[in-house]
Amino acid sequence: MERVNLHPDLQSSEFNLDEICFPPRRIPNFEWSDVDLSTQLTRNIRLRGIPLLSSPMDTVTGSKMAILMALMGGIGVIHYNFPTIEDQMKEVEKVRKFEAGFVKNPAVISPKIKISQVIELINQNGFSSYPVTEDGTLQTKLVGMVTEKDIFDNLELGVSLDSKVNKIMTTAENLVTESRKNTLDKNDIKAANKKIRETHIDTLPIVDKDFKLAALVTRSDLDKNREFELATKDENKQLKVLVAVESRFNNVKERIAQAAYYGATGIVVDSRNIYEDGIPTAKFTKKEFPGLEVVLGNLVTAEVAKDVFERCIVDGLRVGMGGGKVCITAERLGLTRDLGAATRDVAEVRNFYIRKSGYVGLWIDGGVEYPKHFVGGMILGADGAMMGTELAGLEESPGNRILDDRGLLVKTVRGMGSPQAIMERQGASRYGLENVKLRRYPEGIEKKVPYKGDGLDYLNEMLCGIKQAMHGLGCKNIKELRLHGYIAPWHRSPLKS
Repeated sequence: MERVNLHPDLQSSEFNLDEICFPPRRIPNFEWSDVDLSTQLTRNIRLRGIPLLSSPMDTVTGSKMAILMALMGGIGVIHYNFPTIEDQMKEVEKVRKFEAGFVKNPAVISPKIKISQVIELINQNGFSSYPVTEDGTLQTKLVGMVTEKDIFDNLELGVSLDSKVNKIMTTAENLVTESRKNTLDKNDIKAANKKIRETHIDTLPIVDKDFKLAALVTRSDLDKNREFELATKDENKQLKVLVAVESRFNNVKERIAQAAYYGATGIVVDSRNIYEDGIPTAKFTKKEFPGLEVVLGNLVTAEVAKDVFERCIVDGLRVGMGGGKVCITAERLGLTRDLGAATRDVAEVRNFYIRKSGYVGLWIDGGVEYPKHFVGGMILGADGAMMGTELAGLEESPGNRILDDRGLLVKTVRGMGSPQAIMERQGASRYGLENVKLRRYPEGIEKKVPYKGDGLDYLNEMLCGIKQAMHGLGCKNIKELRLHGYIAPWHRSPLKS
């Protein structure tokens, strides 16, 4: 990779991403909308939309945020501050089934359950269509299909909520289906999509030779494919998602195994800084589950980067410490480094080692707020940027909107080292303190942030800002940005939020 173009004063000094600027040195000969932001996020994950990840904070990334990020061409990292591993995996499953392609383990119901029970399932899971099998399992024949529209059409006609599903479902002989042999067994989603277009149906059951349900394909997936052409998906057109895991090796094996089972794209070892246990965790994952991407973090120095590369194989590194708005590690413990200088030094080590080990992505993490932070990070060698607090106010973040004492809508955000997060089971392991009986020193805070509404609008605005900045530099893609982008000191005060 090319050497970073840095002003002499920044070659070896400490600097943050608020303290730099990018003097344009090229005249753009293209439209800003033509800027390509695709990036190699890890060894095997390529983002085509926006080089952005949502942070594994319990007030930032659950399934809704992860879905939004993947649809926009980024990716989400689902936090692990759940009561059980199963609860976290339910969030993974929601992401994987949202843009389903072939939904290989669809939820099915029995013909004997009440309409009122189906309405509860629709409200609980968000699915508007349910296949009906002989006994409500995938082991028996498909006998019908019931949709939300079927239910409410029949309720308007006076059908009781206590009526059984078999009274209102579309029966098997009237269903449009496709054979497993022609679609699923060939991993051919196109044949299924063609059938949906030709027959104008919303849900296509895929059945085997015994008429047992093998999978579903939905029209809504076709619509999403048109609207989100750059969505982060796998070869089966399912959205990709990453899973945060704890930093203690003895605690993490089952979570990693479950992440692989539920189809996660990779794991992110989520800790304030890389602990010794991160090394065996990476080795275990690459040996037992080689299909999972492994990302370690956080780190801010060349020394730690060298140690990691010498001792294990990773697919990505997370750079940054103490820079988040709800993190007080820097102020209280002094464990931090300016993100610009940290990215410069870690990227230089990464660029040396990947000549023999293959590509390893870098993510900047902590205080990323404006388009300039993305652009500066990319010039310095980062492949993606992680956002936390700035996403917490979006509709898609976990938690409810509330009115503050001024009558304004707000949501809650908290650092994972805050007392509130630590109290909820898993937070302590991020800081290596889960077995400590003494009262720990807080490394995070909880606060309210303004409610920002639909995340799609916010991310589109951010996307446009990044493209406008790169257009101003005359750089049409990230490769050109690293080759021609120039970073100089900037001594004006950053914007205040």
